[in-house]
Amino acid sequence: MYMASATLRRPVAWGYATLSSRGPLGKRSRQPVATTHLPQVQASDSSPNRTRSVTHGSSKIRRSPCSRAPVAEDGLRTPPHPPDARPLPPYPRREAEMLSRRSLLTAAGASGIGLTAAACGSSDGGGTADGPVDMGAEVSALSGEISVLTPDFTGDARAGLDDMIDQFMENNPDVSVTVDQVAWDKLNEKLSTSIAGGVVADVIMAGVGWTPPFAEKGIFAQLPTDYVEGIGLDEAILTSSTFDGSYYSLPIAMDLRFVVYNKEMFEAKGITEPPATLEELAQIANDLTGDGVVGLDLLTTNIRQAWIHLLYAFGGTLFSEDGMTPTMHEEPGAKATQWILDLIDSGGVDYNMQAAEGQPTPFMRGEAAMQLLSTAAWNDWSTMMPELTEDGAVGMFLLPGGDGNDPVMFQGGTTVSVGQRSQNQDAAAALVQHFMDPAMLAQGNAALGKVPPTADIPETPEISENLLTSFALEHLDKAGAAEGGSAAWMEIRGNLQPIIEACLTGQADVETTLSEMKTLSDDAISRI
Repeated sequence: MYMASATLRRPVAWGYATLSSRGPLGKRSRQPVATTHLPQVQASDSSPNRTRSVTHGSSKIRRSPCSRAPVAEDGLRTPPHPPDARPLPPYPRREAEMLSRRSLLTAAGASGIGLTAAACGSSDGGGTADGPVDMGAEVSALSGEISVLTPDFTGDARAGLDDMIDQFMENNPDVSVTVDQVAWDKLNEKLSTSIAGGVVADVIMAGVGWTPPFAEKGIFAQLPTDYVEGIGLDEAILTSSTFDGSYYSLPIAMDLRFVVYNKEMFEAKGITEPPATLEELAQIANDLTGDGVVGLDLLTTNIRQAWIHLLYAFGGTLFSEDGMTPTMHEEPGAKATQWILDLIDSGGVDYNMQAAEGQPTPFMRGEAAMQLLSTAAWNDWSTMMPELTEDGAVGMFLLPGGDGNDPVMFQGGTTVSVGQRSQNQDAAAALVQHFMDPAMLAQGNAALGKVPPTADIPETPEISENLLTSFALEHLDKAGAAEGGSAAWMEIRGNLQPIIEACLTGQADVETTLSEMKTLSDDAISRI
């Protein structure tokens, strides 16, 4: 039990640090409201994709895109919180939902291109129908063109990718590489329409959680188990790279989440250690709340992912091991939801706390004593409030486990895959191996400000001086919380957040919320 005047006990497996160097459910009663299963989101993009070549030597319920609650046909939205509260902050529309197998077949038929035909390779080194790709082709056997589809390496970071590709082409002079760059919020749509058109990139960078859907659709190629496991990555971060017992992607650049805290605020309350359990975390959050400060900023980054993080902390999962049965609605999901609701009731978490893009967060402004944040925050700290990067300024700890479970870190970020429909798989596989080389992992993540999937890389100042990254690298074995786990995930994820928000804003009780989650997931899985 946490006591402000006493040193907290912590289990051996619990992780925490300070920035010390640069180098019984049911207590809450909510009235259920009528809910409606949300339709699959459909989106279109009329703007052209930015493509750059690199050559060697040269009557339904509508949901407003920025709303947190259902919108009636008359355009009015029921306030999800008291009228005197500040308006709910908008959140961006999620990416277009994954096309179902039925819709893919329809689209392919309409365009005159059969999916089976599109998947067949007609040139050497292309399109194996079954089994893993060959990761051992000789350089002398590699030639032709390959393309890379990526949502990363935008702005100044693009130079880092170009240099990595130049190095690959210097070592493989008969291979040329083009890069197709697309925004994250258009990547799912880009891949889905590419499937219907029969032309998919040879090397594909995508998000954590995307592997099962695109592996099931035959877009990501199977990778050899001996190669993947021979890289030496921790098992925890490889879980999201599997489908049906095989590997189909590799983590290349990670965003990892844990809790940071204001050391001065802890000391002022006599708190000498970070919490070792979720019960202690809630008590500390409540103790730190007051005088214009909220104890824990939990929800400003991503409500869905924060809920999933807590689900895993309570020992839960989103789906069964085979991805065909939802488990998010079971007891750990109920406990995760109730934990948040109780903190909202007590004031330890403020649902209305906002963090405008490009502006300091409540934690940075001193309005939150703790924050569940991503390692990507380091870039903002460095430019907006560099004092947070100084020695001893901020403390860090993993999200504690509930019910005796271990602490857990949430993993997001970017994966890389070989395209199953590539006509030049050998060269594509060689480029993936190049990207996974320790030196390239260091260079790429230094450019992106992300976390490499292993600490075994050459030292670079951008990584070694980034103390959020350093903490994350020390705890990769705890990065077991992640989105995905089912081939239906791309259809589920965009509609999951509104269900969670409806509960957190008093529009649905916990039981109704979990039932909605199960219905949403069952419906999506039935369309696989």
